[in-house]
Amino acid sequence: MKLREFLNRTGEGKSAVVGWGRGMGHKGHMMLASSVITQADETGADPYFVLSRSVGKDDPLHPEEKLNIYRKVFPKHGQIFHVATEEMPDLTRVLRKLNEMGYTECTVVVGADQVKALSYVKHYNGIANKQGEIPFTFDRLDVIARQETNDPSRGEEGPRATPMRDILKDPSASEEQRFQAWRDAMSPELSDDEVRELMHKAGERMADPAFGKKPKKEKVAAEGMMDLLSKSKTSVKKKVASAEEMRKYFEKEKAKEPPKHKEPGDDKNVQAVHTRHAYENSVKYANKVIREMRAQEFTRKKLAEGDVPYAGKGAEKLHHTHIQALKNAMSIPNISMNKANGSPYMQYRFGMAMANPDMPRAGAMSGDPLITAYTDAELKKVEDAAKSLGAGAITHLTDEFSNEPDGTNTVSPVAKPKTNRYGI
Repeated sequence: MKLREFLNRTGEGKSAVVGWGRGMGHKGHMMLASSVITQADETGADPYFVLSRSVGKDDPLHPEEKLNIYRKVFPKHGQIFHVATEEMPDLTRVLRKLNEMGYTECTVVVGADQVKALSYVKHYNGIANKQGEIPFTFDRLDVIARQETNDPSRGEEGPRATPMRDILKDPSASEEQRFQAWRDAMSPELSDDEVRELMHKAGERMADPAFGKKPKKEKVAAEGMMDLLSKSKTSVKKKVASAEEMRKYFEKEKAKEPPKHKEPGDDKNVQAVHTRHAYENSVKYANKVIREMRAQEFTRKKLAEGDVPYAGKGAEKLHHTHIQALKNAMSIPNISMNKANGSPYMQYRFGMAMANPDMPRAGAMSGDPLITAYTDAELKKVEDAAKSLGAGAITHLTDEFSNEPDGTNTVSPVAKPKTNRYGI
């Protein structure tokens, strides 16, 4: 029977209260069903409760078995309980059907841990989906937890399905222990025999590796299964090469002459080779040039040779864009790498002196690096280190300010994050 055939009106109102879930039928799920009925009675709405068709290791009971539990616990409201079908497998399509039946307001009641997940349905209310269809247009659509209703069970914490499944997987649990766990979790309206039968069915299905798995679609050729089988070839396992065969193969390949470069217009295809021109235009070559430029750009030799234009106070030959980007830039001419006493060791000693300005004098430092102290504390460290090593006068190349170079792009190249119609 199709869902559309038995999801008949339970009343004549314009408001509906819907319960949705895949519960195993324990007392906690009965509390949810009771909350749907209570909410409908208090608001004058028509109640509906739809069970999903989920089956598997976490849902070892069939939907129809769960449906029988609900109808036995609530015999006076048996007509409100239904099982979703392939035609209407989810809450969205159930709400669409209710909207088509004439309901203008709807309240969905679920467990507290499902409110956030199922609130997605509100984003479809009156808004077209990707196919351009509007699923439903309720004047009001809410998703609430059962604890928000006035049902007598709203303050109670019902049993969980996880312990019911876990005890069935526990090899050390006895038959009586398993039954007692299921008996305590299920409603008293079910007899002991009914609880025991459900428990055994759930245990057998959970132990079955194939339970709940959807069968793969068989691929059948148009010409028929017999033709397909007649055309199939017996697979032959390829022989694996030995280590000695692999060694000979690579020696043979290595001995081959590399392909010769041929000019365009030759009759035969030419294998592409890397020429100097191609290399120089490659990213690798570009990175190499950039590294060399950076290494030379701020050396004292670069400044002395005047390779960059003069740019203002104390800067001598430093470019004005460098002036803007550096704060407290300085150099120490007396310890320049161009001096006769320069050495990498003295550069190391200067670094040590900057870490500990009070250390004893350890000789002159070389290298004349460009130093930028971005805080007063850093500037004091440089001055103390130079003093402790007898480095001599410090040449200040820029003042204490630092600005972005002229023409710097102030607009972010990163596109502004896009959001959909829901603001997500």
